[in-house]
Amino acid sequence: MSSGIFAVANIGQYRLYVGETHQLKTRWAKMMTLLAQGAFPSKKIQQAWQESSKERRFTFHTAKQISEDTDLFGYRQFLKDTAS
Repeated sequence: MSSGIFAVANIGQYRLYVGETHQLKTRWAKMMTLLAQGAFPSKKIQQAWQESSKERRFTFHTAKQISEDTDLFGYRQFLKDTAS
C-alpha cells in the first residue's frame, strides 16, 4: 500500500474521519499519535477520544475496506435519512 483514501472510525458513535495520504502504511500510527497529543484534525473525533478514556473503540480503514463494509453503507444511509 502506498497512497489512497483512509478513514478513522469511532465505533458506536457514528463518527468517521476520512482523509487521503501518500503513506497508507504509516498513517494509522500518525493518527494515533495525533489523538494522544490532542491534535487530531477532527475536533469531534478528538473529543470522543478524550471522553472514551479506557473504552476507546477506534479503527482504521482503507478505501477498499470501506467500500466492502456493509455497516458503513448503512451509516451513509443513516446520515442521508437524518439530514432531511
